[in-house]
Amino acid sequence: MLNFVVYLLLFIVSVEIFLFILVNLIKKDFQWVITEKDEFPFNSNLEFKNFLKNNFDKTTGWDRKKNTQGSETLNQKKTYFKITNEGFRNTPFKNKKSLISVFGDSYAFCRYVNDEKTWEAKLEKKIKYCVQNFGVGNFGLDQSFLKYKKTKLSKSIQLIIFAFVPETIVRINSYWKHYNEFGNKFGFKPFFKIKKKKLFLKKNILYKQIKLGDLKKKILKIKKEDVFYKKKFKHYMFKFPYTFSYIKSFERNNIIFFNILIFKILKSFKSKNRNKFYQKSYNKVMKDNIKEANKMYFDQYFSNHLKSIMIKINQSVKNKNKRCIFLILPQLHDIFLIKKNIPNYQTFFEQLCLENKLNILDITKYFLIEKNLKKMYLEDNYGGHLSEKGNDFIAKQLYKYITKKQLL
Repeated sequence: MLNFVVYLLLFIVSVEIFLFILVNLIKKDFQWVITEKDEFPFNSNLEFKNFLKNNFDKTTGWDRKKNTQGSETLNQKKTYFKITNEGFRNTPFKNKKSLISVFGDSYAFCRYVNDEKTWEAKLEKKIKYCVQNFGVGNFGLDQSFLKYKKTKLSKSIQLIIFAFVPETIVRINSYWKHYNEFGNKFGFKPFFKIKKKKLFLKKNILYKQIKLGDLKKKILKIKKEDVFYKKKFKHYMFKFPYTFSYIKSFERNNIIFFNILIFKILKSFKSKNRNKFYQKSYNKVMKDNIKEANKMYFDQYFSNHLKSIMIKINQSVKNKNKRCIFLILPQLHDIFLIKKNIPNYQTFFEQLCLENKLNILDITKYFLIEKNLKKMYLEDNYGGHLSEKGNDFIAKQLYKYITKKQLL
């Protein structure tokens, strides 16, 4: 009996040591595997200072700076973007009268296409006026609203479009995106809380620039406020006993660990096929994220939160004597999951449109019947951003909607 206990303990200790080594090996290549060290993932003052200098915005958390330019590479194809001195993305119609301003996330900004290939640029050709693109990657609808409020728009603007992915229901409930998007360590942002049936703004904790050493105290406060710390971050975090942490998300960990190990092996041999294994792990994470986002539309707390923000935005725009459209741009994984008949966000937006007389254009219904759906999207790691063809399609549907509703 004693020998059995000794062997059992040795086995358990061996498994723990093995998993400890394996987890730390995997997380070097895959940010979605986290340990207790990721509770405070900052390594250098220089990295933090660079963020404050280049991307930080006290109102929204981060933003694109005026008079800047950059490039992105996807599948060995390089695309370019430029931000004007007014803060919107460069466009062929930038010197013409502006009638529309767009605020939103990376699906509004249009990642991985050149300036003239965005859906805003294509919409310009139809209306013959400038469409200002103020989109910023990874924004939630709350941040888009705050950016709208701080942006000095020209008097000629008649229509404001808020464009976002359905996953925004997650983003608006996030105080530090690292707790929901592991590895997004500089994703500190403001968010709205509902207090006595009214929206109350919690400022970004970095609204005053602080030193890295003071950040730990701030993060202790965030843990209490951010719903995803317990709901997601702690749930997936590896800690002793590692065996229990692995078993807790057994299917997810099996897929991630197997494919990342294959990726690392093929990488060491410089194999061209390695990336497809990395993509399998990433796809698992993205699908899980989209599923969780869709579930939140059926939780009264989260759905009321989004509803309250949309109503507040619409009223704010209306008070400025302008019109407002909410443009829902689904990610590719959204469409795939809806086709499998999982409960989703569509009903929420349909009811909100009818009950509150909001202008909501949900592109989902069009993409669900689109035969060449994959051509509408680019193959990237972030749920599939829109291709040039996809942007053409969006501009066409949006133009029809604007014309039908007589919003210009």
